[in-house]
Amino acid sequence: MGYRIQIENGNCLNCGVCMDVCPVQALDMSRPQRPGVEGAGIYGVPFDWMMEYPVQVGECVGCGICVRECPTHVVTLDDVAGPTPLAARQGRISRPVEPAPAWQPLSEVTRESLKPARVSPWGNLFQWRTSERPSDWQVWRSMVTDSRRDPISPCQEACPAGTDAGRYVGLIAQGRYADAYAVAAEVNPFPSVCGWICTAPCEAVCRRGTLDEPIAIRRLKRFATEQGNLPPVAPPSKKRAKAVAIVGGGPAGMSAAYYLARLGYSVTVFEAMPVPGGMMAIGIPEYRLPRTVLRREIDRIIGLGVELKLDSAMGRDFTLADLEAKYDAVFLATGASRSRKLGVPGDGLPGVVPATMFLKQVNLDEKPVLGGSVVVVGGGSTAMDAARSALRSGASSVTVLYRRGRDEMPAQAEEVEAAEHEGVRIQFEAAVSEVVGSAKGITGVKFVSQRPTGRFDGGRAVYEPIPGSEREKSAATVLVAVGEEPDPSILPKGAGIETSGFSGIVADAGQATGRKGVFAGGDVVSGARTIIHAVGAGRRAAGSIHEYLSGSRDGEAEILATVRVPRRSEPVLTVDLGARPRVGMDLPAYEPGSFAPTQPSLDVAAARNEAARCFRCDAIYRCESVQVQSGRGPRDGPGDSTGHGPGAGQTPPIQPPLAGPASNPSLTSGGRD
Repeated sequence: MGYRIQIENGNCLNCGVCMDVCPVQALDMSRPQRPGVEGAGIYGVPFDWMMEYPVQVGECVGCGICVRECPTHVVTLDDVAGPTPLAARQGRISRPVEPAPAWQPLSEVTRESLKPARVSPWGNLFQWRTSERPSDWQVWRSMVTDSRRDPISPCQEACPAGTDAGRYVGLIAQGRYADAYAVAAEVNPFPSVCGWICTAPCEAVCRRGTLDEPIAIRRLKRFATEQGNLPPVAPPSKKRAKAVAIVGGGPAGMSAAYYLARLGYSVTVFEAMPVPGGMMAIGIPEYRLPRTVLRREIDRIIGLGVELKLDSAMGRDFTLADLEAKYDAVFLATGASRSRKLGVPGDGLPGVVPATMFLKQVNLDEKPVLGGSVVVVGGGSTAMDAARSALRSGASSVTVLYRRGRDEMPAQAEEVEAAEHEGVRIQFEAAVSEVVGSAKGITGVKFVSQRPTGRFDGGRAVYEPIPGSEREKSAATVLVAVGEEPDPSILPKGAGIETSGFSGIVADAGQATGRKGVFAGGDVVSGARTIIHAVGAGRRAAGSIHEYLSGSRDGEAEILATVRVPRRSEPVLTVDLGARPRVGMDLPAYEPGSFAPTQPSLDVAAARNEAARCFRCDAIYRCESVQVQSGRGPRDGPGDSTGHGPGAGQTPPIQPPLAGPASNPSLTSGGRD
């Protein structure tokens, strides 16, 4: 696998800018194979070209800088199976002895290929910065110093909180663990929690995954939080007179509290449970998230002066009107704790238990005891947590019934593997049709086998029952994990706060509701999502509340300016383009009846080796010099003076056509990096 740079030669200017700006020197300009065709010239003699078209001579990191800087938009990127086709390196350029009588297609900085150091293509005239061009006519937009924004890496783009993952991964590779921890925590007050249980959307888009496998970003985050230490948070530069009430002490509510406290507001968090943390505390078993890890990060937020009131539920202990009378703004972050029903006959019988209720009992140390066989219905993280916790709580056997295929399970693959490793049986393409039993309890579950129809709805396959396939499985308990939704009962009638069809609160992009001064965010608005989504929602809400209370024009920008860790310049980057395996992950140890966390962390050598696989998409576009450590490329061919030869098992460079059609322009046409 790898990236292939393709050029549509019909509109290529032969300017060489793409070659100049490539940080890993993957592009060169081909040498002439025919006479010049620029015209007859003023003396009736065809002009001699020094070059023709860009060709790919080395492995590409997929950063897209060449795509962004091409003045005529003729460069595109594709990912390809197998070794990327590479041209032979072209060598030095033969320049005319006398100045040519007309325009030459190369600037001074493109006078030879395989430059030992990458410099600005504009010399000292302009400071080079890659930039998006909103309009095609802005062909040299990179020459302006007030470019709209710097490109960011795909992992940061994919993170709902905007974590600069590439930066902290690079710091780990350098052995700077405290700095890495600080970067991981700058836009996420729960970095340690996410190091244990984040769903890691960053890894799904990691460019390294095109070459071999994505970087193990989440595990590296956990490593940094275990090896580094965070400095104390500086007190806010301004103490504000306004006070904010937050209803809900989960990731959205506590994140909003953190950022508002950093801005100098007085913040009080009301939590209905006897412990803070929301579903992090009562929905995720300790073997997946140690309570000491969660408590340490909540204590850090409380240490900023945030007041926490436990066992305080809105609608029972206070009303929305009570909060509005005492506080200047209110943020509703009550989550999505109401479990959906199965919607089949018998789903109200004794023994049919919401998985979230069972997990709450487990996590509040109520020690529920399950006897006999247990059936868990669902395929997400809640289902896997309930199944594994049921085994630890005395179930003789646990079977998960999921109505779709393995590849479509919402749970992470590692959760599914761990559940199977511990003895949970998972039956795919099985839809529950009835719960069998009486008022005394249940005896079993009926289900039918399903098959995909070949149709899709919203990107997901449509399944249909297989006639005559109904079966029954005995069960003493059924744990229902088919989804959670918000509970709107906390809202008073006539509050002027709209709810959606699934009972979530309706809020705008800034998390404001239809009631002045009342904001809402996290799962109570979006429905059940991930912790990192809730963290991002909490920060957006804090920014909007700050705008509402202070008149700020961009509250979130002020938050980011407050929490960002200063970036040190990195004049030289080393990029490893050789195929390297992703660090392995051992299955956690399992001891029946024990909820102790047993998932091992990375050791120092494994963490630094894994971090060194990163392409550093976060910094490569601005770095003055990028050194390619290994991989097929300019330094690997005949005449290599650096001593870097092809790695074992690597395919030697081959000569592709000088030009080929852009096979997937949608990947690169005017898009964000």
